Amino acid sequence: MDDKINPFTPTFGKVPPLFAGRKYIIKDVLEGLQAGPGNPNRASLFVGARGSGKTALLVKIANEASQRGWISARVTAVPGMLEDILERTYAAGNSFLAEGAESKITGLSVAGFGVTREVKSKPLGNWRTQMNAVLDVLERHSIGLLITVDEVKNTDEMRLLAATFQHLVSEEREVVLLMAGLPQNASALLSDESVSFLRRAASHQLGAIHEPYEVRETIQKTIELSGRTIDETALEEATIATGGFPFLIQLVGYHIWRQSPSKNMISESDVTKGIRYAQEDMENRILKLTVSELSDRDVQFLLAMLQDDEISQLSAIAERLGVSLTYAGQYRLRLIEQGIIGARGRGKLGFDLPMLKDYLKRTHSVKG
Repeated sequence: MDDKINPFTPTFGKVPPLFAGRKYIIKDVLEGLQAGPGNPNRASLFVGARGSGKTALLVKIANEASQRGWISARVTAVPGMLEDILERTYAAGNSFLAEGAESKITGLSVAGFGVTREVKSKPLGNWRTQMNAVLDVLERHSIGLLITVDEVKNTDEMRLLAATFQHLVSEEREVVLLMAGLPQNASALLSDESVSFLRRAASHQLGAIHEPYEVRETIQKTIELSGRTIDETALEEATIATGGFPFLIQLVGYHIWRQSPSKNMISESDVTKGIRYAQEDMENRILKLTVSELSDRDVQFLLAMLQDDEISQLSAIAERLGVSLTYAGQYRLRLIEQGIIGARGRGKLGFDLPMLKDYLKRTHSVKG
């Protein structure tokens, strides 16, 4: 890699050159592809807060699947999603699917070897009928279809996709459905009785990467990809600053790398400055939006936690808010589900979203 190019990628959905953590999730899904219809990992849901690496994980698995002979249709849960799945499938498998529909030659490769065809018309019928026609053709070529849906929501099209996928599974089709979404949106979808099938999907909560050595190794090896090195003490400081949060790993790495790009070694000074820039970016790109989507009571719950150094007792929070333990427990569950706080033992809580505690102290004039 060019030593003038920053190797870190703090861009949503961009697969970093080295993927920290999630190896067991990736392993499970890829084994599901190999195992055949009926494997529970062939319907998987990835749930996590913004910046937890959901989209990058979808792309990573799709890339790995393509190396195993699968084609993928990557879409987002927006209006027109079902049609987009068909369009992406035809685009990915054009040379095979052209045989099942009217097509025309659009180009020839060098010396005339290889023909590119463009599908002009698709099978008629409803969406399930069209998908069956597509899968029939792919099956003749021993090709599986991986569908990834990002930003899942409880919509008519998501419900139809879930219902159709259930039929495809019962028909033992070579098709896999991977979904990703924010906790509150995934919860709303799964609570719908019409998609009870999805409740049996393999569900993965994407939080922080809890093994510091994985974070440390990812930062160090990514830096080395650009021909540079990092001071050991500086590396430790950078690792701690990320909190194991996937987006912050890339964000901290990006900013510490760019402080003195002409120097071979990244110093402690570079890391100190880079972390400060990363904090500002984290606030503007993650924390502000996350807090703005919380209810007033959610925010009050979090502010009540600020009085504690590291660990908060639910009973103490309830007392500070002037509510019952049961009532406080409802907000505890909501915030845990959203990846903002986490359990630290029976009745104990702590912040899970990195930098949020300090952000709330500054923005709500709370002295820590």
